[in-house]
Amino acid sequence: MNIQEGGIVIEDVPMTNEIRSKVAKESLPEGLSDVWDEMKDGQSFFMATSDVKRKMYALRSAYYRWKQKRPDDSHKFSFVKEDGGIRVYKYIPTGDELEDHQPV
Repeated sequence: MNIQEGGIVIEDVPMTNEIRSKVAKESLPEGLSDVWDEMKDGQSFFMATSDVKRKMYALRSAYYRWKQKRPDDSHKFSFVKEDGGIRVYKYIPTGDELEDHQPV
């Protein structure tokens, strides 16, 4: 059945399994935000994964939510691909890094 609504045609085309696998939520370790809270400037941890790209997206989303709850925390996280997973660094940006990331 096709229904036209405001110039957009609604179609009965379901997601394929390939697409569904791409939108499935990537799991992260329980208590990750607590780990981030406990970490100090200059510390890091390694997260093993077979799908770096998906895990990276999940980590960035989790970081965004973490930062939204802590707007006054000056720490940042950097997610770097390494063999077999991702290295997560916690740091406080220096003056140069702050200048490079100012909102436009």
